[in-house]
Amino acid sequence: MASRNDSGWSKLQISEYFMLLALTSIGIYLLSRENNLIIELHNKVGELPFLLISLTATVVFCLWIIPYSTDLMTNSAAGLTEQFCGVKQRTLVINSTTNLPELFLMFISLGLGRLGGVATPLGSNFANIYLMFAFAPIIVITKWLLLGNFSQIQDFFRLLNQEKNLVIWHLTISFIMFLFSSFACWSITGIFPFITLPNNTSIKTNHFLLIGAFISLTGVLFYFFFEQKLKQERPEIFEDIEDEDFIPSWIRFFLGTIGVILSCYIMNLFFIACTQLYKPLLKSFFGTAIFAYLHYFIGSFISSLPETTVAVENYERLTSSDLNTALAAASVSNMSNLAIAFLGSILASPFVLFGFVSKL
Repeated sequence: MASRNDSGWSKLQISEYFMLLALTSIGIYLLSRENNLIIELHNKVGELPFLLISLTATVVFCLWIIPYSTDLMTNSAAGLTEQFCGVKQRTLVINSTTNLPELFLMFISLGLGRLGGVATPLGSNFANIYLMFAFAPIIVITKWLLLGNFSQIQDFFRLLNQEKNLVIWHLTISFIMFLFSSFACWSITGIFPFITLPNNTSIKTNHFLLIGAFISLTGVLFYFFFEQKLKQERPEIFEDIEDEDFIPSWIRFFLGTIGVILSCYIMNLFFIACTQLYKPLLKSFFGTAIFAYLHYFIGSFISSLPETTVAVENYERLTSSDLNTALAAASVSNMSNLAIAFLGSILASPFVLFGFVSKL
């Protein structure tokens, strides 16, 4: 365990303390209130100021608080994994840890009596595909273009061509995980994205929740079966990973977790507020499943940004092992999202049965 004088303590920055202290204070304040503070803020300041405040808060959460808190968790988890379990498991842990925002968004939603939060991990399977396979490479290439590093762009495309089978493997697995998540999403929440916009979606019964859990678990087992084959064929891409940036620290992991949990709580309050404040407008797009669709499209996008950071950083290193880690930001994360959805549907089943969860 990290001592007080090692990297687990000495490298903590004042900004980290400030961020986590501020989030903790906000979280305690919100938990102590009976009413939704976001709705009260809207009623007090008016429509236009509320929209400006919401936009600013969204940018801060998307670009700073959630990515930064998640990075604390991911960095520490990677270092701890290498320390206790060996380097081979690090890629799995790196990309699984970045899924904790999806987990917390779902858990907090269930705690607030809403089933729709399960749509976040399932929607992230779609967000991961376009963010990791399209958006992240564009960011990397654009950065090199602006810096004039044309040789690195050539090396990048050369690496992709050299490892095209690896790229195809991750693409295929990611899309298969997305298919599993789409059917699980319909079974658990009643929404099937990109096909229909239900006008009278209601909460699912236990029967459908358990079917969704089975679909999610099948997808997880499918992934591990083929990933084990990849590890046997290409063990080096799971071992030769740079480790200079990974700090094994339980303290950092704990502090990052606090930041993500409180951020996810505030985000759920915001989704509930939008469901009430803008119901007529949002209903024209999403039908009655507004809260679930907000989680599927917006919650999943925000919670997938940490994976995008992991992908960008590893694309830039231009090695086969780091390319594997970057691509796994989609495939491993998609598998992890199915595991989260499985856990959520199992947990939601008794909650729905006994009336603790009564709204979608």
